[in-house]
Amino acid sequence: MVKKAKKLAGIDRRGESKWRIRYIKDGKRHTETIAGSQEDAVSRRNVIRAEIAQNNWTAPTNMTVGEWAATWTEQYLKRAVSVRSYDRQKTIIDRHIVPALGKISLQKLSVIRINELYRKLEADRLHASTVRYVHVVLGSCFKSAARIGIIARNPVPNASPPKASAQSGGRALTQLELDKLLTAFRNDALFLIVMLAAGTGARINELLALEWRAVDWKSNVLRIDAALKPTSAGLNRGTPKTERSRRTIRLDDGLISLLKIEREAQEHQQRELRGMGSVATIRSLLPDGALVFPASPVDPIKPRRHSPISKALARRAAKLGFGGLRFHDLRHTHATLLLQAGVPVAAVSARLGHANAAITLGIYSHSTTDAEAAAAKVAGLLLANVVKST
Repeated sequence: MVKKAKKLAGIDRRGESKWRIRYIKDGKRHTETIAGSQEDAVSRRNVIRAEIAQNNWTAPTNMTVGEWAATWTEQYLKRAVSVRSYDRQKTIIDRHIVPALGKISLQKLSVIRINELYRKLEADRLHASTVRYVHVVLGSCFKSAARIGIIARNPVPNASPPKASAQSGGRALTQLELDKLLTAFRNDALFLIVMLAAGTGARINELLALEWRAVDWKSNVLRIDAALKPTSAGLNRGTPKTERSRRTIRLDDGLISLLKIEREAQEHQQRELRGMGSVATIRSLLPDGALVFPASPVDPIKPRRHSPISKALARRAAKLGFGGLRFHDLRHTHATLLLQAGVPVAAVSARLGHANAAITLGIYSHSTTDAEAAAAKVAGLLLANVVKST
């Protein structure tokens, strides 16, 4: 006679290898059916009981990663970030996350599957920084799911994305190289924007969003309070990269003079467009919101794209022997030369709009190393007389 299997508390057999687990949460009865052995059923029952006891339990759902990602991007992400950031993160979701993980149950996505995604993206030669961005987006997506109780915990923080490479601001020109580059642009239409980038360290999209009203002529100060952001809908003049990116940059008399010349030239263009010839006017002919670097004199509030400017700089730099130079390298050059000249890191950090001085130190550590070497040399001179006598 076959011995009858012992009845297990909270578990009913529903077939050859199928079990129904019964439990109560918040006064409501719940069931979950799983496939596997009796030991699997007991293990799952114990996990559920532990989660309920620790207040980590979530009701079972058939929602997939792809379904939640679609909900998250439209109902949560879109309201929380800028248009540009939304476009970037949605591209990551659609291009990398959903194709690989979209059909997996949201509650069953494991750290192992997430790591498999990262390794596959690396094998497909996706840059490590992009894979890390996939990690960030996926983490935000699952953090929201955990916050509203769809999943018990976010598995993404336990995954292992590729290590971040050391930050680098890019290439820095020497003072002689910078002089050579700026001289080559002296009679070029891009002369002012190249000079401002080299003289302020401002990002190109900050300069392209710069309005004339952001120039304080009395105090020689430039106010950075916006940035141009390419989106799927076109160019959008929005907030700067970070809150610390909102800043004021003091200019020298040379840059202020160049800005005044440009302002007068644009006023002259407006008089000609309106058939006013050289007749002067007390009121400015430039409208409110007029940009320092507009796309056209006909529409002085329409922003211009950065791509043609970046390409023009790269071509001119290559002819001068600076192959591979990017427009952003003018920012790197500005910071490096300031640090090498002994300007305090905190002052350079504020000028660049970094979140804190630690970021500046991380990016420009080579410059501070040079300064430390110079400091050691000076310190040696202080002790030289005593050292010689010993």
